[in-house]
Amino acid sequence: MKVNKVSYLARQVILFPVFLFLCFVAQPLRAEEPPSKESIAKELQTEEAEPPGYGKYSDRLILIAHFSAFYTLSDLQGSNMLSGGSINGFIAPTYNFNDKNFLILMYDGEYYKKREFYSDDIGPRQRSEFQRHTIAPMFRMDFGKGSRYSITPSFFYTETYNKDIEPGDWSEGLYNHRDAGGGVDFDMRELGFGGGDGVLKLGVEFYKRRYPNYTAPRYVKTAMGKVELIGDEKDHNAAIARARYNWTNEIGFSWDAEYYLLYKKFDDNKVLNSNGRLTSTEQRDYLHSLDLKCWYIMDNMDGRLRVGLDLNGSLKDSNQNYYDGMGTLYTFDDDVFLPDFYDYRSYQIRPTISYTFALFPLTPNFAYSYQKTDYTDRRARFSNGLYKNDKQWETLEDVEIGLSYDLTKNWALLAQWQHIIARSNNDDERVYRYDYRINNYSVGVSYSF
Repeated sequence: MKVNKVSYLARQVILFPVFLFLCFVAQPLRAEEPPSKESIAKELQTEEAEPPGYGKYSDRLILIAHFSAFYTLSDLQGSNMLSGGSINGFIAPTYNFNDKNFLILMYDGEYYKKREFYSDDIGPRQRSEFQRHTIAPMFRMDFGKGSRYSITPSFFYTETYNKDIEPGDWSEGLYNHRDAGGGVDFDMRELGFGGGDGVLKLGVEFYKRRYPNYTAPRYVKTAMGKVELIGDEKDHNAAIARARYNWTNEIGFSWDAEYYLLYKKFDDNKVLNSNGRLTSTEQRDYLHSLDLKCWYIMDNMDGRLRVGLDLNGSLKDSNQNYYDGMGTLYTFDDDVFLPDFYDYRSYQIRPTISYTFALFPLTPNFAYSYQKTDYTDRRARFSNGLYKNDKQWETLEDVEIGLSYDLTKNWALLAQWQHIIARSNNDDERVYRYDYRINNYSVGVSYSF
């Protein structure tokens, strides 16, 4: 039995994205702790004036919530202007049994319609609509002198929907996925020094990811001559371990550092050898990521200035290789084998600045992000699909200019312009688009309770 090279190439062209960092990646999908979960922990620790996003119905029942909605005009160079928008937010009814034990039921979701590119691990794919929904029950237990420590076991279930098949509805998205899992977080407070407030956070998380529409059952012959059925090749089990420390001051210098490791073990997908056949070894991926953030806040009679710098470094290591039959069915001389095709190193730098006026609640802000990804063994291509000798690289620049005006304690008006520039030395855009420019113009409102 010989491997069908055409079906093999088609299968490689539609691989799913392992990880979108970051968020911005993302949003890892499920590889990062949702910002709303962090907000809940922060607000439950507040003992003084209740901040926005914190409503107390009784001595025991608390509601923590935040919502925002935008109207967006999205302009991709070479395409028509897209009229869309976004809605996102979280709501977390919280029941406190006493001052040390909290039961939290969180819903966190988002929807947006705009021009966007996301990676399927081979190249950027375009989509125009996306939605995500997460439900996460949590039980937080504070203990120790002054409730210095807390432990929070949690469970979660996530569904995502993409409009990545044209025409198609939400249920047909090839990369729709379902996550189910749980984890535990440990917080230790009062670890500051030099006048700052320090908090150490440790956490682990386990989940199972399924792709209900990404099923292409096929029988293949392995390197040992055994015929195997490969079904749900993108389904996998994953584990995340993270450690984070933040040192903050109300005024002056603050910083935050976080490291996490994402491990993925695939159910059916096996590693390819240099002949384009599957071995008996299962695919395993590792993603190491380190975030460093620092900011400085200065108050004066006219207002408050905040200057920040975010740094990220990521390293992906996968045992999976790539075999390209070059679209020829019976000729093997032109085939290309690329070991460690999915390995890369990535870094990102993001300076930010904002200023809030004292006389009126207006806050202009600016952020610039530069991210570069260097692939370890992946080679770039010419426009005709032939391979270059150069290793592939990609860059992404993101400029954001915004305004925020507080109408009340809970309501705010928002406006933003976002400019995205993507570049790569891969010139083959027959399937993917590596060079593009996007402008997003948004106006909206936010509400915190």
